[in-house]
Amino acid sequence: MEGSQRPRRAAGPLPEDWNEPTDAASAARPAGPLFDDPDELTDTGMMRRLALNADGSLQPLTSPPPRPVLPTSEAAPASAGRRFSADDAPFLDDDAWVAPRRSAVSVSSPPAYEPLLPPLTRPTAPPSRTVSYSSAAEPPPEAYLRSMPAPVPAPPAAAAPVAATAPIPRISARSQATPPTRAMEPEAKPSRRDAKAAEAAARAEAKAAQDAEKAAAKQAAQQAKLDARSAKADAKAAKAAQAKPSKSSAVPASRLAVGGSSTNPVTPPTGTGGAKVGGSKAGGAKIAIIVLAAIVAVALIVGAVAWGMGLIPGAAKTPAPPAASDPLVTAADVTPLAAGAWQETPVSANPICLGDAVPKPERTASRKLVDPANDSALQLMNVYPDDAAATQAYDAVAGLVGTCADGAGMVGAASSISGLADAAQAVQIKVQAAKPENHLLVVTRTGRNVNVFDLVTADGPQVTTAAQVATASLNRQCGAGGTCPTTVSVTASLPAPGNPPGWLVPSDLPRITPGAGKWNATDWPTITTPGSQCEGTDLTKVPNTTAAAQRTLILTGDPKAPTSFGIDQVIYTFGDEKAATSLATALTKSIAKCSTQLPTATVVNGPDVRGTGAGGSAVTGGTWEITHKTNTSTFIYRVAVVSSGNRVTYLVATPSKTFDFTDADWTAVALRAGQRATQAG
Repeated sequence: MEGSQRPRRAAGPLPEDWNEPTDAASAARPAGPLFDDPDELTDTGMMRRLALNADGSLQPLTSPPPRPVLPTSEAAPASAGRRFSADDAPFLDDDAWVAPRRSAVSVSSPPAYEPLLPPLTRPTAPPSRTVSYSSAAEPPPEAYLRSMPAPVPAPPAAAAPVAATAPIPRISARSQATPPTRAMEPEAKPSRRDAKAAEAAARAEAKAAQDAEKAAAKQAAQQAKLDARSAKADAKAAKAAQAKPSKSSAVPASRLAVGGSSTNPVTPPTGTGGAKVGGSKAGGAKIAIIVLAAIVAVALIVGAVAWGMGLIPGAAKTPAPPAASDPLVTAADVTPLAAGAWQETPVSANPICLGDAVPKPERTASRKLVDPANDSALQLMNVYPDDAAATQAYDAVAGLVGTCADGAGMVGAASSISGLADAAQAVQIKVQAAKPENHLLVVTRTGRNVNVFDLVTADGPQVTTAAQVATASLNRQCGAGGTCPTTVSVTASLPAPGNPPGWLVPSDLPRITPGAGKWNATDWPTITTPGSQCEGTDLTKVPNTTAAAQRTLILTGDPKAPTSFGIDQVIYTFGDEKAATSLATALTKSIAKCSTQLPTATVVNGPDVRGTGAGGSAVTGGTWEITHKTNTSTFIYRVAVVSSGNRVTYLVATPSKTFDFTDADWTAVALRAGQRATQAG
């Protein structure tokens, strides 16, 4: 048991001389449990004293025991090599050496083992005869040289082709010597790298042989062709010689330099004075043949040209067909209009309604085709500097077609065509002459090109048919830029507006007498029309309008027309559609009841007006014929009230019993007036 069973006591106060030694022995002896009195020792202290005293007594120790001496290390220094290894064997098997651990050996540490095999002795001078290396990992130079295929030498230019042979291996002086046999050493097994190298060398050698064989076969085939050609030329020359023997038989030129260089001379047959290679006779004959062939070719060309131009008597003078690159319509292109025989005729004027107001182009071209039935197709193509200029010209031409400013015809229905070009539209124009003409104008823009097709038939061509006629020409133009024709679709639209927009134009009105008269327009700053006296309100002072204006159209040049025959057009603009509808309703009711309010008035209802304006807006209204009879005179009025959006258009015409519009014409004028009002914006 550790320690004593007696209870511990607190130490008393130290005497004043506690640090003064009482005798020399106690002063020299250090304090501690090993040097105290035996009565005061603990059990542990007594056991330690017994262990330290040589006689086994509890006598106090006079001096501390000597310090223990540690055992010296027997480990070798770092310079001696490895410090420790789990296995002292220098190798694991007969073929692989054990590498020392990196923690035990540095790069510069010498090996701690002796090699089992003696070192190889390397010769310092070349031996008198070839000896093989002792290591099988490195192939000897002889095997390496044998594994490399020798290049196939190209045959010389003048040499005849030879059959393909296997490449000859390169043999050195060292490979000719027979290496000594090594009976005591086992045959070295080739490594994987050597096997791959040998396999690659074999493949390369086989490929080289195959290429050489192909080259030889190709050259032999070429030589066979040359021989056949030469034999054919020889036979032909022999036949010519038999037909007309010459003084000297020369070797044919086809046999010169066959299969070799042209500098190799060919010896002529013995006993002949034939030509030599490079001699002047064969060269002169060849030049003469070439000159003769050139003269014959020139004569044939001149004869063909003279025949085509009709210079040779009896030669046919047929006109040349139009070139494939001709951008204008041809006779074949216009056959959808009519199946007659179309012929080209001189162009005397621009298409109808254009006049001379077309924007000046950079280049222009036109063509007109007619058939025996007086159908015609006129195309005008104008080329402008760029797409922007062409777009402006297209808009200007569309405005001319939509208003027909020259007064030559009346503008009819219009259509928008998609899928034909960058932009395209069609407008029907009717010439009200003694013999009416129905025109269809198609205006297109393809890149920088602006085209106008003026097509005329007895009943007027359909828009789809006109698009089919224009497709062929536009397909030849879109290659230089622009949209090519694809799937064509036609949609009803409005003709281009006049200036200012919103009003009827003279070409919207029909002639009363065919071939006579011209409509003219005059704008008024204020409203002056008295109306038909059946409107129930003062037309000059309509309340709640935001704008109100008047245009008067007068027919001149017709001797049958009454004095001051014409039409007053008034447009009332309101803030909203409701106010416009209210005015139109009030005017309609008042006109319909006019006969009950005015005893002299007779009202006849005409056709209603129904249509579509710009932007898809609805156009609605009514037409009437009003007659006022007095004791001395009769007055006739044509009246129309049309509403379109927030605008109301009022029309009144002053015909007579013998000079008047038909109901259909007046209804068409009223509808066009409402449609034009929607173009005002």
